[in-house]
Amino acid sequence: MHHTLEISDILGCIFSFTDVNTNARCALVCKAWLENALDALWHRIDRLEHLLRILGPMGELRPSSPPLVTFLQFHIASERWDRFSFYSRRIRRLEVIDRYPEIHQQVFSMISIARPFLRLLPNLTHLTWEKDPSRPAVSLALCLLFLTPTLKSLSVETGHLHSDDGATEGDLFAIDNFFKDVMHRSPQIEALHFLSEIPFRALGPSLPLFLIGLPNLKTVMLAEHLLTSDVFTALATCPRLQSIRMSTTDLEVKETDDLQHFMPVIEPGAFPCLREMGIKAHLWNLMSFLQSNFPAERLRHLVVQTIIIEEHDNIASFFKFVADTCPNIEVLSLMRPYDVLPETTAGLPFACLEPLLGCTSMTSFNLITATPLNMNNSDVEKLAAAWPRLQELCLNPRQGRMNPEGDHITFEAMKSFAVHCPLLRNLELQIESYLIPPPDARKLIPKLESLVLGLVASSYAPEELAGFLTDITPPKCRVGGMPYILVEYQDYVHIQVNAAQSKLEKAFSLIPTLRNIHAQYRERLRSLEAEVERLSALGASSRLS
Repeated sequence: MHHTLEISDILGCIFSFTDVNTNARCALVCKAWLENALDALWHRIDRLEHLLRILGPMGELRPSSPPLVTFLQFHIASERWDRFSFYSRRIRRLEVIDRYPEIHQQVFSMISIARPFLRLLPNLTHLTWEKDPSRPAVSLALCLLFLTPTLKSLSVETGHLHSDDGATEGDLFAIDNFFKDVMHRSPQIEALHFLSEIPFRALGPSLPLFLIGLPNLKTVMLAEHLLTSDVFTALATCPRLQSIRMSTTDLEVKETDDLQHFMPVIEPGAFPCLREMGIKAHLWNLMSFLQSNFPAERLRHLVVQTIIIEEHDNIASFFKFVADTCPNIEVLSLMRPYDVLPETTAGLPFACLEPLLGCTSMTSFNLITATPLNMNNSDVEKLAAAWPRLQELCLNPRQGRMNPEGDHITFEAMKSFAVHCPLLRNLELQIESYLIPPPDARKLIPKLESLVLGLVASSYAPEELAGFLTDITPPKCRVGGMPYILVEYQDYVHIQVNAAQSKLEKAFSLIPTLRNIHAQYRERLRSLEAEVERLSALGASSRLS
């Protein structure tokens, strides 16, 4: 064996790219490979029962659904603890997620009492805990077993409410104790993800105090309804914080004063390192916040979810403020959950977006609102030319109401992205046109990976649409979408939508076949060109001879 295959750093790099079965076999090759192969094999554990079986045989407690397992012996021998320690010190990532078989609580109680050392996983750096999120009082107490001073990343999902009664006092007490224990046992956490359906008003001051108690935080992700004024005030004291991210939940949290009145208290020098922020608030509240002592000019990523359907003037003012205050913005999203709009609602004019065209560093722009968007092909040309670094674009592909009298984007606009945005990977927009551009007017978007279309017209031929999409997308690009129908009589809506959906699905189903035909054509063309070159070279050599 070459001596380079005995160097620990090289072996560690190699084994990081191999799968679990390969690492298990490599650990049996020789002593030189044993340590590095085991380090790679035990680096990440996503099935906790596999780790606990080292301590003793496990079996089903009783025939049940779902399966429930526990130790078959009530004593853990010292040699098993030694073997557990041999493997557990290698674990860096632990992911505990609700899956079957379920581990009985008795297992954790036995380990907690019998363990001969305080830290079960002494070198753990990443912990994900999503076990039994509907019972915080039970789940979070078990999570405490695996906290260590070396922990750098903590992801917890808890407090799922399955009734209208909300969280119990026991649940809130458990969460409060959990926050205190994390601050004491793992104060070096740099990344925190806390997802809970419990409203902020129920958690009280425990969450802000928890955030203040983690001074090394760099990345925070919280449920959208927990990003309140008090939380932002607490995060402003974290000197290393770089990212505040927002996670959505399935719970329809009522908009209370927690979100309606967003007015954090920000001192000068707050958020010295912040580059990314997600927030749910009124636009006028958000602009007031950004105009305070907040260093808005440092922002590179801004994700905003509004609470209500904002007026067009507010949206225009917000986009102009972002363009003036954050000229180097790279990622910008403005989202609003869909609501039923009155028929008199006017479309959002492109003039509201025009100030953002001066942000030439834009790589991702996401606009999702129930309000129709008034844009035409010329507007798309301006946008694509202004953002040459664009990689992701979402222009309201599923708007809440049609806009038959406003401007529309047609299939011809796709050429603008092919010409001006060579890095574009994901594209979502609404198309209102039944005219498919001819083959000589089509241009491939070279790096496109996903295309989602909202098609308003349905009078196109599926074969023509499939041919068009095949010509403008790379072979591995995912293509999807849904139809929208404008009809005068509501009784026929479902019939029209079903017919349009069938036509669209037929067009999508033809794309793989057309791509195979194109691939065969290109391969045949390359072989013919190679044959022509060979014959030309042969003719030239014969003339020379």
